[in-house]
Amino acid sequence: MFAFVPSSAQVVRRQYVEQDGRVIWFWYTRTGVIVKWSIFLGISVLLALYLILGRIHAKRRVRAGLKPLAYHSWLLSRQEKAAVDPRYAWPNATYNAYHSHQAPPPGYGYGSYGMHPMPPPVYDPNNRPPVYEGAGPKVDPTQAAGVEPATGPAAPQR
Repeated sequence: MFAFVPSSAQVVRRQYVEQDGRVIWFWYTRTGVIVKWSIFLGISVLLALYLILGRIHAKRRVRAGLKPLAYHSWLLSRQEKAAVDPRYAWPNATYNAYHSHQAPPPGYGYGSYGMHPMPPPVYDPNNRPPVYEGAGPKVDPTQAAGVEPATGPAAPQR
């Protein structure tokens, strides 16, 4: 009813082979080395075939006007995929945050910078230097506007 189950010592003993009067591990024999290299080269050939044939198949699908399949789309460049799938096309160079017939979103436009108004554009036909409008420069290192700096024994050393 039950098949004979070998003990771990018997399994380990099977991995050793006597060669030239010595007991060596099977994977170090001539046959074991051939088996190891055959497995390695077999896996390498299968991987190379997958990459080469997958790319050929994907390019053939793109040439036919079909989208590449998920398992080989990563073998194509973005430009090749963009020929059949608009998701991969590069965005237009001119982009509007909103359409001209819609109202701009709240906080959009001039003065929404948060700290100071936006500076004037770099090109000015009057050749004036760019100047920020708004609050003047703060001289106090504590940056507290309108507050006198602390003096006396409690004043921090600067």
